[in-house]
Amino acid sequence: MDESPTPQLHPAQHDETPGYTASLGAPLGSVVRLRLRTALPVDSVELKFVRVGEIETIHAREVAVAHGEGRWFEADLPVHDLRIRYAWQLNLPGDHLNLTRLGLHHVRRGFRDWFQYLAGYAAPEWAWKGVFYQIFPDRFRNGDPSNDVQTGEYTYAGRPVEQVPWGSPVTREGDVHAHYGGDLNGITQALPYLRDLGVTGLWLTPVFESPSNHRYDITDYRRIDPHLGGEAAWDELVRSADGAGIRIVLDGVFNHMGNENALFRAALDDEAAPQRALFTWRDEPGKPPYHSFFDVPTLPKIDYRNEFAVNEFLAGEESVVRHWLRCGAAGWRLDVAHMIGAGGTDADNLHLHRTLKRAAREERPDAFVFGERFFDPEHALDGQGEDSSMNYHGFGLPVMQWASGSTYFQEPSRLDSAELVEILWDAYHALPPQVALSMFNLLESHDIGRAHSRLGNDPARYLAVFTLLIAYPGVPCMYYGSEIGLSQSRPGNMPWCRESMLWDETQWNTELHSQVQARVRVRKDQLALQRGALSFLPATEDAVAFLREYTHGDGRVERVLAVASRRAGPHEITVTLPAGTWRDAISGTVSLGGQVSLDAHGGRLLIQD
Repeated sequence: MDESPTPQLHPAQHDETPGYTASLGAPLGSVVRLRLRTALPVDSVELKFVRVGEIETIHAREVAVAHGEGRWFEADLPVHDLRIRYAWQLNLPGDHLNLTRLGLHHVRRGFRDWFQYLAGYAAPEWAWKGVFYQIFPDRFRNGDPSNDVQTGEYTYAGRPVEQVPWGSPVTREGDVHAHYGGDLNGITQALPYLRDLGVTGLWLTPVFESPSNHRYDITDYRRIDPHLGGEAAWDELVRSADGAGIRIVLDGVFNHMGNENALFRAALDDEAAPQRALFTWRDEPGKPPYHSFFDVPTLPKIDYRNEFAVNEFLAGEESVVRHWLRCGAAGWRLDVAHMIGAGGTDADNLHLHRTLKRAAREERPDAFVFGERFFDPEHALDGQGEDSSMNYHGFGLPVMQWASGSTYFQEPSRLDSAELVEILWDAYHALPPQVALSMFNLLESHDIGRAHSRLGNDPARYLAVFTLLIAYPGVPCMYYGSEIGLSQSRPGNMPWCRESMLWDETQWNTELHSQVQARVRVRKDQLALQRGALSFLPATEDAVAFLREYTHGDGRVERVLAVASRRAGPHEITVTLPAGTWRDAISGTVSLGGQVSLDAHGGRLLIQD
């Protein structure tokens, strides 16, 4: 059978939306109603699920659904474990088929490909409804020049820091020492701009006291850096952001600290100090005498074998995690989440994340906790630890590799659309539904090259991938300035991707800004883009098309189509859509379902009316 997950071509369908799954996150000991729709001449349908390593069977009853096409079958799944794997069996005259996340097959697929149900898990659903915006504070906006770092004010890592003019290109020499003067006061001043753009969430890279411009080398976790405005600026930002309907997620640097942190200084200066147990010591030629992030001496790694470390940073009543949630943060992005562990390694990584998550949820029940995991994060995403991860593996890196023709390390690539869809679907289908909807999707960040630079500074090519970002399952995050065409002065990743924001509107690409704003509005208006299931449609080697589909409990369906081409010019493609009237969300152009031809250049969003 065809493995392409395309519902209007599939003779059977089941997903996580209410028409098929009555509720998400039901408590242990309850049951949840599941449904299947089919157009096949079935004799009967059975629900299969795994319990104690065995496959059990429940007979599904046929039911009437007010607005549902085809025949519908229903069964009650016992919620007996925190994660349940299940599939459907369709019995036909002289045959049977198995329906899993990979579609219909004669042979039963492995459990990784079955549907999943997470019990007792409450996702941060507020994040599904909006759009995030990443800010690197030193480079976004200077709201108070009186708190700027001054050239020669102090020495860090053997060199004096320097103040550089706003708008001057990033240089290798200024990598960590050049301060542009952006601060929290500037973010507060920019809130009207961000609200007008449609932003509902901010992810701020570290804001705590640190000697570098990136602040991933924290000196004091309980103090907002005075050069960012201090605690007064934080309190004002929280109040103003709350009034603007914008929530703030902070960057949790819990794998390592800065070498000027008082805890580390005490440990380094006195071998008998109790703080020594917070770090892992070693004697290896050419390396610091302690484990550190990639052996960088200024970034000593925290050892969570020590109970004090767990209480101090993650879970204690006065931990860093709890403290800033009490002070108005809405969640945490966890820096190098995969590295956090014990003994200078990643030992106990998932246990520590679950400990952190429990503390965060106790402090704020809807706290959003997601990790930086560049590589396949599937093993960590069971709902007990992080809510999700930054979706580099399952979205951002492959999409940009496909669109730009190279990896983020500038390695050439001939990745075509079919292979792109294969990796996107593989990463998506293996996740529990609430986790898939919480994945933190991005095209670029403070760590990897700007999308505009990688796409030849072609606004239409950027809009194409931005259309995919806005429409894909998960939480979309923009990187500051890309909406107006901000790029970088030379190819590469950090620090080149950290140019200062343009605030002179004569230098903006205002048409790009308008198009980005329009797509953000569609995301916020369409339930299907916030909570809908995903299915890919056949396109071409240079174009991608997918549907987001939300089925209500009575069988009514809301659909949005996203298409995008990586070509620099017009690219007409043909897609097959469910019957009905389809309206272009940006231009208002109307099409009828069936075979529809459209130009995928710059990305298109079509809504089924």
